[in-house]
Amino acid sequence: MHDLIIVGGGASGFAAGVFALSKELDFRMIYENRGGKSNWRQSLTDQKEPEFLAGAEALMLFERQVEAHRDSTIKDRVTTITKKDRLFEVKTTRHGVLQSTAVIVCTGVTPIKLDVPGADMFLGYGLGYSAITHTALLEDRCVAVIGDTDRALRGVAEISQKARQVYLITPNATNLLSPLGIAVQYRPNVEVFQDCQIRELTGSLSVEGLTVEQHGEVYTFDIDAAFVDLGLRPNSECVRKIVRTDRDGFIWVDDRNATTLPGMFAAGDVTTTFGEQALIAIGEGARAALSAYDYILEHSVH
Repeated sequence: MHDLIIVGGGASGFAAGVFALSKELDFRMIYENRGGKSNWRQSLTDQKEPEFLAGAEALMLFERQVEAHRDSTIKDRVTTITKKDRLFEVKTTRHGVLQSTAVIVCTGVTPIKLDVPGADMFLGYGLGYSAITHTALLEDRCVAVIGDTDRALRGVAEISQKARQVYLITPNATNLLSPLGIAVQYRPNVEVFQDCQIRELTGSLSVEGLTVEQHGEVYTFDIDAAFVDLGLRPNSECVRKIVRTDRDGFIWVDDRNATTLPGMFAAGDVTTTFGEQALIAIGEGARAALSAYDYILEHSVH
């Protein structure tokens, strides 16, 4: 039986893990892959400088600190989490059931993928799923943003300050009437194509072209990069039956990162908290761990 179990290997999870180390808690951190969205790097043709991601160095430091304590990390998938009496039971695929006084869920999100020829081939090579993360690479480049979510529009607004040309490709126009949607349409270097279906991404070493179909007409754009934002799916399946989520499955948390189930906390992109950035996730993970620590002090079973 452990004090704390942290589920997830992204920025918020490792920040929580470092906090748990500092308090000498008996904890286990369970994850299939480490790094979360900080692993979504981009490589563009003729890129001169390595990509800088705010918070990435801090995350690498946290990873080294936590993984140096090998008994504290488990590479596995969590299938379900339940609470019986005062203890949580965390069921994994290969390591059975682990028990703890408190749990922090940091399982992140999965982007809705673009399912067209070239999408898998160019992932990380000019094609990405987080436009605002990679803006620094796009100085004087020609960029396509696919989608009309709030994140896509925010990406267009930010990228258009650096890029030579931005094509906003939307499968529909439902969000273009929002204040941000209207604002980006007035940018002189932004061209909007509504009601388009993406047909193909082409290129050699990285993305160089995008083919779309609009009202029966086919268009091809020469581009240096493309970013897709068709929405995010929260990886919250293991807790949706026991905590409150919004209609999309994002975990509701209060200002102390507590869920609606006492003893369960959540942090990072899987929650309803605004701001999908590594630095924000690091802070959220640390706060969730502090809240969990307070709970453990009050409810530890001896």
